[in-house]
Amino acid sequence: MGHIARKMLGVGALALVLGGTGWSAHAQRLRTGTPPTATDDVGRDNGWQGIGPVDPPIADTFSAPASDAEAAGLRPAVPPAPPGESRTLGAQRDRIRAEARRSPWSARPERPGALPPDAGVAAPPPATPSSLRPSSRPAPMANRRTGRLPPRPAAPASTTRQGGLRTLAPAAAGGSTALGPSREDARALDRGVRGVAPPVQPRRPVGVPIVTERSQLPSGRVLPNANPLGRNTVIDPRTGEVVSYDRRIQPEADPFAPTGMRLGSFIVTPTVDATLGYDSNPRRLSSGGSGSLFTQSYGEVQARSDWSRHELTARLRGTYSAYFSDPGVNRPEVNAVVTGRVDVSRDTRLESEARYLLNTNSPGSSNLPSSPDGLRNLPLIHQTGGTLGVVQDIGRLQLSLRGTFDRYVYADAVTNAGTVLPQGERNYNAVGARLRASYELTPGLRPFVEAAIDQRRFDQRVSSGGTLQGSTATTYRVGSTFELTRLLTGEISAGYLVRDNLEPTFGDIAVPVFDASLVWTATALTTVRLNAKSAIDESFTTGASGIERRDVSVELEHAFRRWLVGTAKLAYGHDTYRGTSRVDQRTVASLSLIYRASRNLQIRGEMRRETLQSNEAGQSYSANVVLFGVRLQR
Repeated sequence: MGHIARKMLGVGALALVLGGTGWSAHAQRLRTGTPPTATDDVGRDNGWQGIGPVDPPIADTFSAPASDAEAAGLRPAVPPAPPGESRTLGAQRDRIRAEARRSPWSARPERPGALPPDAGVAAPPPATPSSLRPSSRPAPMANRRTGRLPPRPAAPASTTRQGGLRTLAPAAAGGSTALGPSREDARALDRGVRGVAPPVQPRRPVGVPIVTERSQLPSGRVLPNANPLGRNTVIDPRTGEVVSYDRRIQPEADPFAPTGMRLGSFIVTPTVDATLGYDSNPRRLSSGGSGSLFTQSYGEVQARSDWSRHELTARLRGTYSAYFSDPGVNRPEVNAVVTGRVDVSRDTRLESEARYLLNTNSPGSSNLPSSPDGLRNLPLIHQTGGTLGVVQDIGRLQLSLRGTFDRYVYADAVTNAGTVLPQGERNYNAVGARLRASYELTPGLRPFVEAAIDQRRFDQRVSSGGTLQGSTATTYRVGSTFELTRLLTGEISAGYLVRDNLEPTFGDIAVPVFDASLVWTATALTTVRLNAKSAIDESFTTGASGIERRDVSVELEHAFRRWLVGTAKLAYGHDTYRGTSRVDQRTVASLSLIYRASRNLQIRGEMRRETLQSNEAGQSYSANVVLFGVRLQR
């Protein structure tokens, strides 16, 4: 009995285990499988269906439970998935990948159907900006500190032009898909452009400055290719619009240059200089004479406007030299110049200049009314004048016309004995005009041709010697202004000058002329300057119709340090007195050193040698000058 009971208990436990396992398998089959039907072949092998997982087919009339609880009726069933789709996103993604693998063997491309006769041409799909569109712009760089990329620019509108092409928009009438050109496209088609509309140049904004690529020099001449907005500024040549600025921090050219003071819209730069010197021959006598200490007081004020258009500059300079042992050679010097520019339009401007100059004849000048040692003081000379001109740009061609007027007044001289020597017969007016035409061949080369006329009219037409005073001069020049890689800049010209004197016994003066003003920047610390000038001055010496002057000078400037600059200068002059046999040769050699303590303080020293060699007896001289001074500037 006990043996039989143990067997029955074992059989019951085995039945319970088999029953539980069967119910779970049955629930799993109901959840994932399809119940067999009369037409299904349960034992049929479906065979190879691809590499990816294959979803079993789902019957239309049966929904499998999603879980065991659902199969037992504990919660409502989930609605069945649509045919051809998986129940979860992951399964659906796997099914799509599997179908893509099987597509070469199962999928076939569909043949397009025939279009009806009245279908027309279908409109192209709207253009979408591609993220991989080729561009000349550099790839965006991530911020090194934050790792973020810069924000992308806004997508262009559908009407934005790209490369001058315009996409034809579909006509909206009646909902048709036929193409209909816009008004601008129709105009382009009428001009034969075939759907390509020409780009429209935007107008220059009011706030954008007009850049003429030139700057006004203090002497009144125009230096081309000096861009006031910076060397790397890009400017549209048709509209004058500033396309891009050079945003790099430019190094300061001269760290010891004065910064100036701002007064309203002007920048004012004052300078004061006090110098103590020694002159070995103050009166420039052929016998040498006795030397003397002297002081030289110098003051200068410069003002420059800071306007977006037009320009006004002013410069006032004064010097007074006082000799301790010989007060008779004390002399003042005043130079005042005011220049202005009015920008009438982009290609037209007016230029003007007003000037006043007060100086004296140098002690060794041949125009002194008496010997240098016979005068109590040096007679003064006043010069007052002005210049007015107009400059017109026509493309690369530039035309300029300037007129000048100067008034020269000579003060009376007094001898050591107290006798007054009147100098009123020397007063005269100089009226002139100059016409120049230049053409810009390259950004650094502008050749020009120039014609000038100058007429001098004396207050007393007949001098005390009984000769007629006055002359008319005509000058023709050919030259060029240039800028070669910013190492060699300046202007050079050559021509011919003819001066017609009123006095018939003097005859005319016809000489070739050569002028040059060159700056060669050999290195960042060394600069070489070359100047040459030819002119014919008035001569009040008996028997001379004029003085033909030719001057040339070479200056070498080297910065040993930024705060220590040395300069060596050599000048040579050749004077020929027309109508006489007198010829003078002038030479000046100097060495100077400047110590720049700061922007506001400089210490200067100079040694100079002056000589004059003349073929006329009693006119040659030599002198040595030493200067030491302190300059304050703001």
